[in-house]
Amino acid sequence: MQRPIVPAKAGEISLDYHMTLEALRSGVGNQYHVGSMAQAIYMTMLLNQRGYGIAMPELFRDAEGVILRCRQAGLDTGMCVVDSDAYTLLGQVLTLFDQQLAAAPVQELIAVNAKLKKLFSTANAEREGRENTA
Repeated sequence: MQRPIVPAKAGEISLDYHMTLEALRSGVGNQYHVGSMAQAIYMTMLLNQRGYGIAMPELFRDAEGVILRCRQAGLDTGMCVVDSDAYTLLGQVLTLFDQQLAAAPVQELIAVNAKLKKLFSTANAEREGRENTA
């Protein structure tokens, strides 16, 4: 638990996110891909906050903006796609995440994943509450 995840598993995780980004770039992405990329962004941000990797705060702000716009475009048009600038930006996030996977102990990954699940569950519950009262 004190050591980084085994390289083979890190590679599987990384490949999944990189394939997700490729789906969004190529125009075959859907809301699942958008959610998966959001998860990668927030995992990377939380690991960065815990001292794993160096990133400028605007990287996460800009990445979050890109993924929110992609989500909304998908809802509006049925197409979840990112342009080349967004692709490059999200690629930077995934590169940092790859570095974090190689360095962060498994216990950190577990803790960040649990925090992320809690944040997403709270956000979903709040959204459902607003929809039920509307």
